[in-house]
Amino acid sequence: MNMEEEELMEFTVAHRRKYNIEHIWFQEKEEVLTVGISDFLAQDIGDVLRVILPQAEDELDKGDEMFSLWTAEGKQTFRSPFAGTITEVNGEVEINPDLVNESPYDLGWMIIVQPHEFDVEDLLDPDEYVDTLAEA
Repeated sequence: MNMEEEELMEFTVAHRRKYNIEHIWFQEKEEVLTVGISDFLAQDIGDVLRVILPQAEDELDKGDEMFSLWTAEGKQTFRSPFAGTITEVNGEVEINPDLVNESPYDLGWMIIVQPHEFDVEDLLDPDEYVDTLAEA
């Protein structure tokens, strides 16, 4: 492949967050984690057409569906890496799914979870996340 054919993607990685290899970010604050998708994934999947969130107060087990996104390619489901209680959901992204693409680290967050047992050190810091993307 020559350089002209190679497609470059520019994306941002927010600091003060942790990431997993499924391109979900987690921001810890006062015993809860705010959860959303990375700018890389938001650009990679294209326009988010619909967001499906759980209900506040729902209990999650490890592996349960945290939220789903519908794009032109179909439905993508994101599973929880831990057990916990959903304390809040972002109803704005259900009304205006464009927020997920336009502001993945701010207005486009998905849910806030109080994990039962989870070590954020098991996640990638921003530099480790970028290194993981570079290796893919």
